[in-house]
Amino acid sequence: MRVLVITGAPGAGKTQVAQRLAACFLVPVAVLDCDPFVHPWESGEPLHRLMAAELAARIPAYAEWGARVIVVHGVILAGGRTYEPVMAALWSLGTTPVVYGLRAGPEVLADRIRQDQAAPHLVDGRLALTHLDEDVPEVPGARLIDTAHRDAEAVVAEIARQESADLGPGWLLGQTPREKPRP
Repeated sequence: MRVLVITGAPGAGKTQVAQRLAACFLVPVAVLDCDPFVHPWESGEPLHRLMAAELAARIPAYAEWGARVIVVHGVILAGGRTYEPVMAALWSLGTTPVVYGLRAGPEVLADRIRQDQAAPHLVDGRLALTHLDEDVPEVPGARLIDTAHRDAEAVVAEIARQESADLGPGWLLGQTPREKPRP
């Protein structure tokens, strides 16, 4: 099973990228969002452990269902935050997660958050966390992708390119003759 972790500050594009990335795979994919577990905008060790336990409980069920790829997305950062317990949970399941860190800069993130109509009641909390963009490069082994001047499709294409190089044929669209046509 391939586990991808998409991390970044609020507004980096994690949710859109994770959802669109799932459509690139030819194998069954599950997308798991960690962010709902961190609202309201306060967190700490008990909440970090809860996030990890939730993932550790859900992933085996998706594996039993037949998922070959799990895309986990959320504000998963190192330094005593969510990264350590979440990664420990993923490693305990026998997976070796690949982490993609999305960055855009605090100003771009703030603009995106203000324009996001999906959750207007969360704007202030998300704006208060744009500084977390600076912490994304500290995530061990993260493959950093600048999203400031790329839309979600371009970010997805970059991740799919890297995944294709890692996984080889048969995993992603564009790798095999049985490719599904894009709408």
